[in-house]
Amino acid sequence: MKKIKDSIIVIGEAITEYYYFNSLKDTYRQLNIKPAYPKHSTGLDYLAQEIDKAIDDGHSLIICVVDMDNKKEGKEKENYERFKQRREGIHKIKKSGFKYEIRFIENERCTEIFFLFYFAYTSHCFQNQPELLDELNKHCGYEKTEKFFQRHPLHQYFEGAGGDFMQALRNAAKSMKEKEETDRDYTYSQMAELFEALGIKAE
Repeated sequence: MKKIKDSIIVIGEAITEYYYFNSLKDTYRQLNIKPAYPKHSTGLDYLAQEIDKAIDDGHSLIICVVDMDNKKEGKEKENYERFKQRREGIHKIKKSGFKYEIRFIENERCTEIFFLFYFAYTSHCFQNQPELLDELNKHCGYEKTEKFFQRHPLHQYFEGAGGDFMQALRNAAKSMKEKEETDRDYTYSQMAELFEALGIKAE
């Protein structure tokens, strides 16, 4: 296992997160992150595999970005909560003394809620992911396809369409504050917490 001091890896459940964080690295060069590229998404099994790989590679902070739209009820919710409880937090490998932390960053319904926050705040309860994508497309011509991601660096694309990253951070923080105050379980993003861990706070 390599011992990499203060090395951060961001693991997303799908290619969306990979392309988004790569686009941010062009603007925020101080970000010491290595997005993981999922060749195929297999839910919690995929996350477990990537977490174990990140530990072996010596990453000190492992951030898992997860979509909550398929973890809100039933067996999927139970499996996720057990997985999160078992994995989240600070851990130490006894043999080497290496310490690492795992954090979970949740978006409901999916990461696109944070993209929408670039443009506007909402607490509307989206019934499904396509409904959220339709709302995002009122502000920009976003397409949830790898071909689109390859053509358009996402962060720059959103700002070029009139969105604002700092506004997205403020809106994400607002969504979490309202979630705590009202105990709602929809339309929220923990992405402001992720970026604060990376050293970027809303202005």
